[in-house]
Amino acid sequence: MKITGIIAEYDPLHRGHAYHLRRAREITGADYIIVALGGFFTQRGAPALFDKFARVKMALQNGADAVVELPQLYASRPAQLFALGSVDTLDALGCDCLCFGCETDDLNQLCALREEKKRLDGELRPLLLSNLKQGKSYPRAAGEALEGAGPMADLLKQPNVILALEYLDALQKLSSRMIPFAVKRSAPYHAEIGETESASAIRALIASGRWDEAMDALPPESAGICQGEGPDGLSDFSRLDAFALSRLRETPPAAAFEEEGLANRLLRLSRQSASVEELILLTKCKRYTRARISRLITDFCLMLPKAPERVPYLHLLGARRDADPLLKELNHRARLKPTSGAPELMDSECFQAECRAADLWGLSTAKPEYRQAGRALTTKFLRV
Repeated sequence: MKITGIIAEYDPLHRGHAYHLRRAREITGADYIIVALGGFFTQRGAPALFDKFARVKMALQNGADAVVELPQLYASRPAQLFALGSVDTLDALGCDCLCFGCETDDLNQLCALREEKKRLDGELRPLLLSNLKQGKSYPRAAGEALEGAGPMADLLKQPNVILALEYLDALQKLSSRMIPFAVKRSAPYHAEIGETESASAIRALIASGRWDEAMDALPPESAGICQGEGPDGLSDFSRLDAFALSRLRETPPAAAFEEEGLANRLLRLSRQSASVEELILLTKCKRYTRARISRLITDFCLMLPKAPERVPYLHLLGARRDADPLLKELNHRARLKPTSGAPELMDSECFQAECRAADLWGLSTAKPEYRQAGRALTTKFLRV
């Protein structure tokens, strides 16, 4: 049995994601596909627009055979830690292959780019740091530092390439036996809706009230789930402004934090801000990007502890009804015992953070059942 792993957020799952799922099965020869799904707060540091369990259903209805939780301690962290937790989750399950979307599907090119990127930690580090201090994103700062590398420098400016390189680094660091595969993305990052689409563009359409246009960019299965969520089921982080500002204002100076400078700036400016959005705009500068600030706000709000070096558990969230052979196989090959029973995980500090994330995210919606506490514990394993 060949099992392929995919790392995703699916917020929401659009046609490009559905293509990736189909193509992953083709190029890896997979019998089954498992998705490691980011949860209620995303890698960009913001709350997901759609409910985690709705996104599990989207995955299962569009080609995934099973979905495993990417714990929140990794899901809303910088690219390196996000990649490490994601790869470790799939490796611990015993996946044979890792298939990710990227601006290039040439693994030899990606491996060569990894070698170029190592120069950023050596001879080119002063130039990289200079670019970052000018307020450039990491992909752009890295790409410009490597301008002499020709076309590869342009690739390094793409966020999905950066993440792909982190996946490759994680595979090496973990001594994983998973074989990497890349699927060339069918749409440029942050594309306008039209012939191509991206999750960020779809979220922007929804935010502007262009719901019908957004749904047209989704597979029918995803569109049906999104419509079932309705406006009340969507996250609006502004509903948590009072909680977030109160949490930040009550926190003492953050000398113990790894990002001491940013943390103390954030805590100080929280006392001058009337909303989280205003706080982000006041804090943002050449040195600190929006995503970095948002991730730290999430850290404070959820009281996230330091992520362990290896994932502490494997929490299966759902599976297709015809995937029983896969579930039986996982019981034999997984490094950690997979579980679908959330109460079994309550002693884990990592899962306690997952519960806080579910409860806080629920309060950012207007849906009464989502605003109730304990959904991470009471939501049943999904079968479709």
